[in-house]
Amino acid sequence: MKFMRWILFATGIAVVVLRGFFPTIFQLDWYSVVILLILSVPILAPYLRKAKLPGTELEFKDEIMQTKKLVEISVEKAKQAPQRPQSIKALPFETFKLTPVRELLTSDPTLALAALQIEIERRLRTLVLKLTGNNTGNLTPLLLIDLVRRFKILSLEQVSALQKIVRMCKRAIHGDSVSKAQAKEIINLAEQLNRSFPTGYSIDLSPNVEYEQNGLICEWEHCIELMPLSDERTGLSCQVFGHNCPGGLTTRSSCTKTISGALQQQHRFTQK
Repeated sequence: MKFMRWILFATGIAVVVLRGFFPTIFQLDWYSVVILLILSVPILAPYLRKAKLPGTELEFKDEIMQTKKLVEISVEKAKQAPQRPQSIKALPFETFKLTPVRELLTSDPTLALAALQIEIERRLRTLVLKLTGNNTGNLTPLLLIDLVRRFKILSLEQVSALQKIVRMCKRAIHGDSVSKAQAKEIINLAEQLNRSFPTGYSIDLSPNVEYEQNGLICEWEHCIELMPLSDERTGLSCQVFGHNCPGGLTTRSSCTKTISGALQQQHRFTQK
């Protein structure tokens, strides 16, 4: 198929050459020019997609710098928020899982950014479904971010940073040229944004099977503070944190964690 395309393209070039050297013998009208252009599209399309548009790299650089400032503010706010003391050896919990994204970076920066957008979208869909009970299949990532913003779960800086990261991913997916270095910077911003979620406030509402390695009490501690807190304890209320268990009634009823047990864990709580 590719061979035939090249033959057609070469034939078109030959027609132009004949017209140039033998104008009286071989006539070339506008219809022929249009046909030649149509024949050229399959050959030139891959190269046109890879061509760098003027200003694209500069725009990415500006967006990256703006996002970096927003992420830095978000991380600083997280440091100022009340923190639960954790073991020094504990690994930080990652709201966005970026290892698969980084593995794609070496082979295809655009594909890596597509994977990053999917990862952000996955966390947001789970969060919105948990908070509203509504299916979000028809909502774009940007609309999901806007919906989460209304719940006031994220700071304004986190919202803006996520919006900019998703927009940069979308631009790369839709053909804007992005270098490997720029894609790496965008992924790094998402990694830094992970540090802007204090323990208990992660927007990843999936169970954390590695909670012990993270120095946490259970598989839901990373996001428990986002759950409703009743004035009086119910069957859903966590015995340690008070908020409704994200795992639901079945998980809560089978849980044996207690506040006295949690207090016995070194570096986790301070009894007053």
